[in-house]
Amino acid sequence: MIAPRQFRPLLQNGHCVVADYDEVWIESVLRAAAEEAGVRLPFAHEIARAVMIFLEEQCPMRALPLEYLFSRMRKMLDDIGMSLVALHLRTQTPPVDIDLDSLAQEKPLPLFFYAELQRRMEELRRMGMTTYRFIGRKRCSLKLGARLRACPTQRRELAELDGFLQHC
Repeated sequence: MIAPRQFRPLLQNGHCVVADYDEVWIESVLRAAAEEAGVRLPFAHEIARAVMIFLEEQCPMRALPLEYLFSRMRKMLDDIGMSLVALHLRTQTPPVDIDLDSLAQEKPLPLFFYAELQRRMEELRRMGMTTYRFIGRKRCSLKLGARLRACPTQRRELAELDGFLQHC
C-alpha cells in the first residue's frame, strides 16, 4: 500500500512545540486578520491550503519557528496584493484542547476544579500558548453539579463554567 507523505513540521514557540495544527486554524487566523483590516478575504481557504501544501511537501525543516511561519505568510499575502491583511496578521499559537470532562473527573469539587483549571491555563500561558479550545463542557457541568442528567443545577454549573472561561 502506498501512502502519501503527511509530514508537517512541528511549530516551535519558545520552548513549546506544537504538532497538532491544521488548515482550519490557518484559515481562521487569516480571516481574523482580514476582519481586523476591514477587508473581505473570499479565498482564505485557498491561501490556507497553499500554506499547508508548503508545510507538508516543501518545508525542509522538522521544527519551524512560529514567527518564521507567520513572516512567510505575511510575505505571501504581500505578494498577492493583500498587504493590509498582512499588516494585521498576528502571530499566534494553534488552539490547545483542554478536556474539562477529564479534569472534572480528577477534581470533582468545584473549588478544586476551578483552581486546577486556572493553574493549567497559567502554565500554558507561560509556555506561550494563548488560544484554547474547551471540550466536554456539558459532561463537566454534570460532574461538578453531581448530576446524572440535565437539570437546573447542571445548567447553573454550565453557566458558571462558561462565565469562568470567558473571564479567563
